[in-house]
Amino acid sequence: MKKKCNSKIKHTCATKNYATCIKYELDLPEFSELDNCVNLEETTEELYNLVGESQLSNLGERCLEYVETEEGKIIVKNVLLKFEEEICTLKTEVENLKTITLCNTNIEGCTFSFGTLLDACGEQPTTFKEVIQLLLDQHNT
Repeated sequence: MKKKCNSKIKHTCATKNYATCIKYELDLPEFSELDNCVNLEETTEELYNLVGESQLSNLGERCLEYVETEEGKIIVKNVLLKFEEEICTLKTEVENLKTITLCNTNIEGCTFSFGTLLDACGEQPTTFKEVIQLLLDQHNT
């Protein structure tokens, strides 16, 4: 929403200058696609285009929830913090998965149907190691 400027002092210079007439004298950042010798209008237009491309309005429509401002906007800082939080959670989970030994993993909750596949004591296997060993033993007899 554009605001009207009737109540503000806008012209404090002796003459009115258009942005196309004001030379931009600082070095342009590396991300700029402008050539040297640009004016204020060109730099402003490039910045508006970059800001427009980086709008965060579609975030939060998938699996992450972002902290919004009171106006319902999502700011980049909160997005980056959410990314960091999620990456740390995933990193912890991956580290935990690295320590799991598949052979000793309990499978009692898997509800496999073993039928007559029993160990020497007549018991069903309770770990992946026991299942594989029983299958190998049965195959080799």
